[in-house]
Amino acid sequence: TAVAGSPLSVVRPLKKATAMELCRSELEGHGSSQEFGQELKDLMAEVEVGRAEAEQRVASDGRAYTKKDFESNFEAVGWKDAKEPEKCAHPPWTIKEFLGLDLGEVVSEALTPAIAKDHPEMELALIRALGRRGSVSLVKHVLEAQDTLTKLAVKILDSAKAIAEAEAVTGEELNDKFAAGGGIEMSFGGKADYFNGLEVRVGSPNPRLLETMVQEHCKSADSWSAWTTGNYGITTTSIHEFWLVAWEAIGELRGPRAECYPQRWRDAAEKLARFKDNRPPDAWPIETKNTEHPRSTERTTEFLQKALEKNRMLEDLGEKTLLIEEVLSLRLYTGPLFEKYNAVNRGGSL
Repeated sequence: TAVAGSPLSVVRPLKKATAMELCRSELEGHGSSQEFGQELKDLMAEVEVGRAEAEQRVASDGRAYTKKDFESNFEAVGWKDAKEPEKCAHPPWTIKEFLGLDLGEVVSEALTPAIAKDHPEMELALIRALGRRGSVSLVKHVLEAQDTLTKLAVKILDSAKAIAEAEAVTGEELNDKFAAGGGIEMSFGGKADYFNGLEVRVGSPNPRLLETMVQEHCKSADSWSAWTTGNYGITTTSIHEFWLVAWEAIGELRGPRAECYPQRWRDAAEKLARFKDNRPPDAWPIETKNTEHPRSTERTTEFLQKALEKNRMLEDLGEKTLLIEEVLSLRLYTGPLFEKYNAVNRGGSL
């Protein structure tokens, strides 16, 4: 049955009859909450409405549709018998990815001392000191003194209102890479954001670029976590994708045309080849969607050659040339990793 008080008395229930009650219980926390009882009840009824709108089923053409789209393209009776789409390892939309950057900004503002504006080294010094001498109680005191909980609540509600006003219904629609006239209005920063650059957002880059790339792609918590891309249905991992591209580059920079490339590029290839557990992957993960346009498995070689041409043009103009790390990053972005990169780079407004 539908949630008590829900106007959707005909909506198909969740797989687990207690799922909505459990969700409400988690939102309430420990113990009962008389003050927000009715508000939570209304909220959960609205959750059921949204879930029903976003629920998808697979039609005879193999594509997933919401009930509204299904009924407009096929016979309404087919919806009941259509199967649910397989769940992907990496959901197309998550609260963590949507709110993470903005909420982190609120917390960091609460912890950053005013003096850090003139003495930026104070930020690192403070965090180190907190790790050595601080306590949970002290951190809570600092956050409460800055009224951080209220600021977080305001940020969450404002972001939620933006989603509620969007025309998109499903996570796929919200995150569609090539959506034209999408449901969410993008936010832009001002001139100050442009001239401040990325460092004020993500910090200064590690000068050991190649080593850091290996660390982030191959030795991080999610390096071996498989996910499936939304555009081509490729199931892969960060470490797999990184070494697929890296070994193509190594092969080119060790090959017959090696002398055409800068010595630093060739040195980087040798450094990559020496990293521990860097064996070449057995095969490129295959596409399960849009298979008529498979990705090329030799594009890294083309990227290196084109980058070399661009560097000659930049040198003629007296400009800085592309680093090998930048070329590899561009190549990696053309593959499945664009989803992970975008989750970070587009995780919030400027």
